[in-house]
Parts: sequence; structure tokens; C-alpha cells
Amino acid sequence: MPDRSKRTINHIHPNNQNPKIMTNVDLMKEFLSSQGFKYEQDEDNDIFFKYQMRNFIFMGSDNDETFLRLVMPGVFDVTEDNRAGVLEATNAVSVSMKVVKATIVNDNVWLSAELLIDSTPVFDDIIPRVLDILLAAQQEFYKQIN
Repeated sequence: MPDRSKRTINHIHPNNQNPKIMTNVDLMKEFLSSQGFKYEQDEDNDIFFKYQMRNFIFMGSDNDETFLRLVMPGVFDVTEDNRAGVLEATNAVSVSMKVVKATIVNDNVWLSAELLIDSTPVFDDIIPRVLDILLAAQQEFYKQIN
């Protein structure tokens, strides 16, 4: 079976007379700009932005254009006193929510949505849904932890 994780797909922008090859990072920046979001991009092609007063990171992937990861970092602080309850809550969220992984990163709970996409993704359809799923996962985590 071929190794699809190494496959690169470059998306051709549909609104252009002269086709331009667009990566997922390009498509995400275009989506954010079209919706009026301000964002910052780092040297790893990660894109940082806010939505409904929460921080998000779109993690660009240089080696797999069929993979999309959107992260809500720092959802909850983890201490030695609450670690067992946090592990239970993150597990409950990961099991009950579509697409979402709840993990502990540097003593903070992070929520991530990971998707495999086709060669012609429509970010106007995908990204709002993923953001809403992550917000719902945050609420579910808070419900589980209390």
C-alpha cells in the first residue's frame, strides 16, 4: 500500500483566471482574512488567531497537505492535585466528541481537531464547523471536570 502521509496536494484556487497553487496554510490565511480575522504566522507555518475570545492555532503541515490540525491551547491548567480528574475529563471528551483529541501539553489541557481532507477543500465549510466543535469540546471538558 502506498505511503499517503508523504503525498503533497497543492490546491488550485477556484476564483483565479490564472491558477495559483495554494497550500493549506495559504487557504487558511485566505479564509481568516475573508472573515476579518487578524492572525500571526510563525516560522513553522503555524497560524495563531482568536475566535470568540479564545486562542487557536492552525498547525501547518509541510509534508502532508491532506492533513489539517486546528488546536485550542491552554484550556485548563493541570496541577498535581487535579491531574487525575483532568485525565478523566480529557478521556471523556476524546471518547464522546467527534474529531476532537483532548491532551495534556506542558501542564495545560489542549483540544485539537484533526482531519483528513481531499484535494479540493472548501475552508469556508470546514473551518467554522471545526471551530464550533472545539468550542463545544471545551464546554464538555468544563462539564466533566466539575
